[in-house]
Amino acid sequence: MKSKKNEELDFLYLDDEHQNTKEKSTVTKKPKKKQTKSKDKKDKFDFNNEIVIGVTKLPSQKEKSNKKKKNSKSKNTPIHKIKTKEQQKGADFKSAPRKKQKINKQKQQSKKSKIVKAILKWIFLFCALIASFIFFMMSPLFNLVEIKVIGNEKITQDTIISLSKVQIGENIYRTSSKKIQNRIKENSYIENVNIKRNLPNKMEIIVKERKTTYLLEYANSFVYLNNQGYILEISEEKLELPIIEGYTTNQEELKVSKRLNQEDLTRLETVLKIMDSANANGIGNLITRFNISNKQEYKLLMENEKKQIYLGDASNLSTKMLYLKAVLEDSKGLEGEIFINGDFNKEKAFFRQKE
Repeated sequence: MKSKKNEELDFLYLDDEHQNTKEKSTVTKKPKKKQTKSKDKKDKFDFNNEIVIGVTKLPSQKEKSNKKKKNSKSKNTPIHKIKTKEQQKGADFKSAPRKKQKINKQKQQSKKSKIVKAILKWIFLFCALIASFIFFMMSPLFNLVEIKVIGNEKITQDTIISLSKVQIGENIYRTSSKKIQNRIKENSYIENVNIKRNLPNKMEIIVKERKTTYLLEYANSFVYLNNQGYILEISEEKLELPIIEGYTTNQEELKVSKRLNQEDLTRLETVLKIMDSANANGIGNLITRFNISNKQEYKLLMENEKKQIYLGDASNLSTKMLYLKAVLEDSKGLEGEIFINGDFNKEKAFFRQKE
């Protein structure tokens, strides 16, 4: 089927032809019908094969059928699968950063692998250095030739060295300092130990000893105590030290390297305060016994002075010691009792002579 435009063009074109044929007919004779038909076919304008300037080419039947097929395909395809040019551009734009991310990940992985290799290399070198250093330390150069003990008074050097279990000729680093300290501290008299290595082959063992300051009577023997209440030794030998009476620690608990119970430790602290105050007044050396059975009534005994002192509690110790010193001077050579346990606002210290 021809369109309207083609029909109009055909009509115009045929009119021109018709006029031309009229002019020719006036000059020449009329041709036969067969010739005119062939001429008409030759001279007829083919819009499908010819191009006319200013006139748009109309689509052929094939082109129309192809367009219909395309339109039918586009109608059959689902809407969500049809992509516009903008969507295709967006997809390309989105795929670009993914490629960059992959490249960045590859770079990061290569960097990490380099870092791991470097770390492993340094670890290997460090381990090699440690191994070589340990091998050097275990060489005969560091074998002990001398062990010296410093700070000991009560415990002999040979006893401390035997406790340490360190021997001449063994490597100076064979045993740790902590183990040596713990071994020596097994002795109750040792309070603190410090190990000093004088490279390459000498060792110093510096000790601090506990000192016996008080005694406890225990059956037919004596328990040696220090100021912290540690039991240092149990011996039949009586030392010239004050004896503490009235303690509450069970005899079964009186073992070397152990301490008194908490109640006795608290009362021992009061004894230390009393002794410090007495020493400050120059009379501490006269005290031979402490009775701590009653913390509200501490008793002191001065055997050489033949006097028993009733101190009361541990309050106003400095004032009480001043009164005690004055009464001792006034009652020198007399046997009796001294009372400094009262209220000094009402009564003063006094001496009661024994009959």
